[in-house]
Amino acid sequence: MLFRAIHFVLRASRALARRLGARFATRLHHAALGGLGSGAVIQTGVSLTPPGNVQIGSDCYLWRGVHATSEAPGGILKIGNRVQINRDAHLDFTGNLRIGDDVMISEGAVLYTHDHGLDPRSKPAQVSKSVGAGVWVGMRAVILPQCQSIGANAVIGAGAIVTRDVPAGAIVAGNPARIIGQHDAAAVAA
Repeated sequence: MLFRAIHFVLRASRALARRLGARFATRLHHAALGGLGSGAVIQTGVSLTPPGNVQIGSDCYLWRGVHATSEAPGGILKIGNRVQINRDAHLDFTGNLRIGDDVMISEGAVLYTHDHGLDPRSKPAQVSKSVGAGVWVGMRAVILPQCQSIGANAVIGAGAIVTRDVPAGAIVAGNPARIIGQHDAAAVAA
């Protein structure tokens, strides 16, 4: 009985510490970011570099371990409203990255907007990328720079390697990712 009580006290303490940490981290990011909408929450352990080039909409949630970086000083990251970016996702915005409203980026997903070719020391070739509203990027999916656009309500399967543009409403999976289905956005919303 005593161990059970200790267990629940420790769980409650950790939950409180996570909440307080997220509040503190959100306030710190709010002071440094180019814009942060109301109701947005940024957990501790999130890295946004350079922070002044990042704009985050309202009611967004960035989990611990999210890294958003740009190798070029002019790279811009714009995140819409109600976007959730889960643990250990990496967003490269060297070539500019725009994420629409209601997007879900799952754990470990990677989105690239630049390419060095075969020489890692070469100047990055920057590619602008847009992710449409309502997109779901599955766990550990990799979106390469050759994909410049993901249409609204598209679904990227877990582990997919996306090498070309994805049309609106398409369901893609595999390596390289191919269209395996189409869904009706109205049916998904219901």
